[in-house]
Amino acid sequence: MKKSVIIILLCLFVVACGGRMSKKQALDHTLYQYAKVMRWSDYNTAMSFFSPDMEDSIKPSRLDIDRLNQFSVSSYIASPILPGDSDNSIRQDVQIKLYNKHTKREKVVVDHQLWSYDDELKKWWLESGLPKWVN
Repeated sequence: MKKSVIIILLCLFVVACGGRMSKKQALDHTLYQYAKVMRWSDYNTAMSFFSPDMEDSIKPSRLDIDRLNQFSVSSYIASPILPGDSDNSIRQDVQIKLYNKHTKREKVVVDHQLWSYDDELKKWWLESGLPKWVN
């Protein structure tokens, strides 16, 4: 009897603590997922991290995505996050090594990412768009 009461109490405790992620946990999760998507060179999925309020000038077009598909990411090294302009924003620089499938050359770019937190949706959004590496 004691065991079943303890198990029930533990289950209730786990359920009570299992609510929404904290802001920091959400940031860690989002940055990890975005890095994973970028390492696989999945640029279409990467666009799902974009803020819905992102300026049209930053959003890549279908042609931009087609151009990006000529590159594979061979390395994605994130630097520590830095505070942004507000409590709900952070900055992160990421060194990305890209391999051009057509020219067989590798190049290195630094992606200056700006992330902002949406208090209503409890979600981090990428404000800076995809890295600028197609010349």
